[in-house]
Amino acid sequence: MFKNQLILLIFLLLFNSSFTQTYYAGFKTLKLKDSTRIYKPHTTPNDGLYYRPVDLDIWYPSNETKHKPLLFGDIFKLFEERAINYQDNEDFSGITNELAQFYVAELGMGINGERLLDVKTSSYPDVCPISEKRPIILYMAGFNGMGFENFKLLETLAQNGYVIVSIWSVGRYPGNMTNKKEDLMEQVYDAEFAIQYFKKNNLFHIDFSNIGVIGYSWGGMGTAAFIKRNPIVKAFLSLDGTETHYFGESEEDDRLIQEIHHSNLLEPLSQKINYLYLESGNKLNEFEPTHEYNYYNRIDTNKFYLRFKNSSHIDFTCIPSILKTSEASVNTYREIENITLSFFNKLFAKENKFSVYLKSLKALKYTTDIPYDISSKTELGLSKRKIAGFVVNKSNNKPLPYVNIGILNQEIGTVTNSEGKFTFDLKKEFMNDTIKISSIGYKTQKITLKDIKEKNEALLIALEEEINELHEVIIETKALKKKTLGNKSESKFVSTGFSYDQLGAEMGIKINIRKNPTFVDAFNFNIPYNRLSRKSTFRVNFYKRSDKYSFENILNKNIFISIEPKQVGKIKVNLKPYNIVLRDDVIVTLEWVETEGENNKGEAIFFSLGLLNSGTLYKKTSQSKFKKHSSLGVGFNIDVRY
Repeated sequence: MFKNQLILLIFLLLFNSSFTQTYYAGFKTLKLKDSTRIYKPHTTPNDGLYYRPVDLDIWYPSNETKHKPLLFGDIFKLFEERAINYQDNEDFSGITNELAQFYVAELGMGINGERLLDVKTSSYPDVCPISEKRPIILYMAGFNGMGFENFKLLETLAQNGYVIVSIWSVGRYPGNMTNKKEDLMEQVYDAEFAIQYFKKNNLFHIDFSNIGVIGYSWGGMGTAAFIKRNPIVKAFLSLDGTETHYFGESEEDDRLIQEIHHSNLLEPLSQKINYLYLESGNKLNEFEPTHEYNYYNRIDTNKFYLRFKNSSHIDFTCIPSILKTSEASVNTYREIENITLSFFNKLFAKENKFSVYLKSLKALKYTTDIPYDISSKTELGLSKRKIAGFVVNKSNNKPLPYVNIGILNQEIGTVTNSEGKFTFDLKKEFMNDTIKISSIGYKTQKITLKDIKEKNEALLIALEEEINELHEVIIETKALKKKTLGNKSESKFVSTGFSYDQLGAEMGIKINIRKNPTFVDAFNFNIPYNRLSRKSTFRVNFYKRSDKYSFENILNKNIFISIEPKQVGKIKVNLKPYNIVLRDDVIVTLEWVETEGENNKGEAIFFSLGLLNSGTLYKKTSQSKFKKHSSLGVGFNIDVRY
């Protein structure tokens, strides 16, 4: 290991001229409109949003620094301004600090987000560009992203003589990017518009015979589509781009990305470019893909691959690096900067040091040039079995609705419908596992799968009622203190939620109980966005930890909440009739148990997230384990007396 690092250090010392910064990085923003495309439907040209807005952020080489360098917050502020300007049906005023806090919280850092906003860049606003013609590199931003996410890399390229044009990731009106091909193509059209604009307006002295593209995350998919339409591009560098996709994590994402592939928007076999794919190392740690669309394997060209085994997807932005979240993050991003620069220098500056540097990186313990092999993972999921049946009350044979049923501690399961029926698919690798059936007010039942005969008959499961004696609670005559515990966030911008097909999923937060006893009066939460077209039912659950690995629902009655289609705003649920008394810390959750009919694909409901509180816990299915879903806490809170 030490020998490999020494080789890399010697290489950097000997060939430091490859990374010498000979210019200052200028920065300029252009606010343009593409009059060939309509952005806001059902309006007239007099409307400011009738034509497609295209805001471009440009980093470019300059010989002067007549201004102070920008702070990260100056570049980041553009995100808020554009959200206000181009989503005129929403109010995003003041989200800059909130979004900065979101970044640092998601990275697990216990610091104020203002630290991120105060980071000094090396980008100088509105300085004069150099007069010589220089190669152009388009930066295709990630999902709903902009150049701020990788400003450090972009200004490094500018310091070395490249003009970089950042293409934002903004979909059709009202601007939210999605996985739909129609939104994907908006970013592609924006990139094409930028090239044509700069050909007509020689603002930065660009050499259009040398065009490269960098795609980060979703921007990798846009880059691949752009290259197919524009074969003049010579080089494509992908930062963990989704032009390579691993199927099986989200049915909706898989369907939409499959549509992109079937539309022949990429066609990697037809591409004749120089291609470098840099991939993160943890994306398949807890994920078993069903199959893949591997752009790198499909493309037949001058291609290179490197995976940073200790990295995560967010490490392919500069945010963890500038905040120094870990030594691995700093090292990964430094190496991304260097390999990116040497890759483009090889093609556009005729330097021959890229292959040597790539070889030195491959020798490191935490990198590999071997792409993921998912064949061993996908073989496990080839054979499935359907489990179906219905659950009844043992004493009267009446069907039991909203019963949790699934494989114990696995993300496979569901809830019974209003008629007590259930069905789910089961991979045969789980045939030695156990089905757990549980419902408030009934004794839990477990069934070993190997005891279920392989036949098409539906299972009949009868649950026995459980009689729980209520503990006596003595209330003193003195007035009780009222307080709200939990996360009181009503944020519209930072949120999380359930997708259209996640019945049985559950999320919540831990709430600390300081007084014994504590009486619960109400449960509160806020819905900032609701795209569900059907009435839905959610169940409120209160859990206490029963042992190190499991939780026990302390309620003896079901508490249901009905949410109407498109309903948004604050929700208060009166819990006084349920006589809930808390003596220990609890996890308070919402579980999605029913929808009237079927929601359309792509629909979802969102709950506000908040900062500076415990993170959100999430269960994908009925009998799976709670996992930490986000470092930010979902906005659930309870009104109590003690």
